Amino acid sequence: MKKVRIEDWSPAGKLNLEETALKVISSKKNFLVVAGPGAGKTELLAQKACFLLQSNECKYPQRILAISFKRDAAYNLKERVRLRCEEVLSNRFDSMTFDSFAKLILDHFGNSLPQSLNIDKDYLILLDDKSVLEYYEKLDRTFRFSKTDKELISFHTTSKVGLDSHSNAISIRNAVWESMMKDKPSKLTFKMIMRLAEAIMTGNEKIKLFLQNTYSHIFLDEFQDATAIQYEFFKSCFLGGNSQITAVGDDKQRIMLWAGAQESVFEDYLLELSAEKAHLKMNFRCAPRLVALQNYLTEHLLGKTDFSTPDPKRHKEGGECFLWVFKNPDQEITTLFSTVYKLINEDKIKPREICILVKQSLNIYAGDLIDHFNEHGINARDESILQDLIAQDLSQYIIHSLYVIFDKRWKDSKTIALTFLNNLHTDLEQSQLLKSEISFSKFIKQCQQKYNDVYWNAERLGAVINEIIDFAGRDKIQYFYPMYKSVKFLDETLADIIRELTNLYNEDLGLIQALESLIGIETVPVMTVHKSKGLEYHTIIFVGLEDGAFWSYQKQPDEDKCAFFVALSRAKHRVIFTFSKTRKDRNGRIRNQSFKVIEDIFNELKNSGLVITEEK
Repeated sequence: MKKVRIEDWSPAGKLNLEETALKVISSKKNFLVVAGPGAGKTELLAQKACFLLQSNECKYPQRILAISFKRDAAYNLKERVRLRCEEVLSNRFDSMTFDSFAKLILDHFGNSLPQSLNIDKDYLILLDDKSVLEYYEKLDRTFRFSKTDKELISFHTTSKVGLDSHSNAISIRNAVWESMMKDKPSKLTFKMIMRLAEAIMTGNEKIKLFLQNTYSHIFLDEFQDATAIQYEFFKSCFLGGNSQITAVGDDKQRIMLWAGAQESVFEDYLLELSAEKAHLKMNFRCAPRLVALQNYLTEHLLGKTDFSTPDPKRHKEGGECFLWVFKNPDQEITTLFSTVYKLINEDKIKPREICILVKQSLNIYAGDLIDHFNEHGINARDESILQDLIAQDLSQYIIHSLYVIFDKRWKDSKTIALTFLNNLHTDLEQSQLLKSEISFSKFIKQCQQKYNDVYWNAERLGAVINEIIDFAGRDKIQYFYPMYKSVKFLDETLADIIRELTNLYNEDLGLIQALESLIGIETVPVMTVHKSKGLEYHTIIFVGLEDGAFWSYQKQPDEDKCAFFVALSRAKHRVIFTFSKTRKDRNGRIRNQSFKVIEDIFNELKNSGLVITEEK
């Protein structure tokens, strides 16, 4: 690749970035970029990656590491860099979650841990943090029940591993860790993995130096949600080194405090990394009317003054915001169905561009709505069921390989599949990349000849998917993607894909239609606010702006206000909030609803003069 001179570099895609963004992209300082919704935080990171790679400021063979809070965010950032940057360069950009990065460290350097922290090579990951509770109960029942579940789960990993037993509580904790590590196979939660990875970094300066020499630049996405454990792990890897760090986040979208997000993480980062703070002002996502509402609520609801500026290219009066009040959920469902039907069939908005959000308890607030939509001709689904599965790189490789084999219309699919394959061989030169493409094309033709019938079942789907996996190489997949080092997890992922595709195919869909249904092309997504972080849609419908949904409001008003703000800011053009005077509880009983607890939200929506309230 020909190097681009720094003074000649321009943003990929001919995008217009604000001056502050351009400064952050070209600067060699550590930065904390604070930006509101739609400001282009992810785009800034993608453009900075392009700048560093194209100008060779990230000097070959050094790499860029991006760490995200969620798996789908990591995937989206990786895809954005792939689209903005030449493939041979984007292969030097690694994007992963905190969990997958910690696991990478443990799997590669676990042998450096002291004997007291020795674990089996093929350890088992306990996906539910509550799994640790039974170990405490078995060891000391009195101690176990002296704390709530939440307190004990937090205590289990709240401090570094290997601490001396200066108290009875620490002695019990150390004994539980020892019991879990000596299990056959060793049992670890992701938080335990992160603490062990931290121990590797703090205990071996050579490994830490190797990591810092490998990654000259570090990106931290959605940094406002970083937990204390994650931040301490990050510091153990890169604090005091020469790697340049760029963190992006928005304290108005801090909705993960309940999950352990470190409230002071911005201030700590600025101090400990001597970082400079920058603010992005533009909101490229939302229509001007929605930006005006966000600015009003930023001041009057959140008590902040970091306002956004709408894209000057948008119509000044563009954007709509409604609050609809219903007598009961049945009226709510039928009205929302009619609204969405009109948006799809008359306004020609794609189903995927319409999103239905709930604060929590999705089945209570949207379960009947999903059923009604599906029964009356509009596909809708609980996105959380498949979101994590589909976002996995392996799933994307399988899905797009199937598209290449069975549907020639999907031109981008070959590129996506080849990117996955080439990532397994990060040292490939251009000539070898060409050989890889030729080899993949031959494999595709073989599959087309072998699987040229139209009938599919779980067995035949399993056969072709296993061939797709074998072509990539299971050992290579497990080496490059540590999450698949667990054979059980890899097999479960493949089984989930096969099961979902088979079920969809059995609904009288063809294979291509089943694939499209799996990734939700013609489906209205339904999800919680927390799942919607980082996503955007033409129209957002927030169901249940009620005290019942915001039951924790009095205990954590700031976080719940931020959750409301996140829901509002997902919308590019239109947002609809609904309130139903009655609603079923989790036991199916009809309960009257009110907005006394969240009255300030209702009042500020009304006082803004930007929201149309309608009694249906």
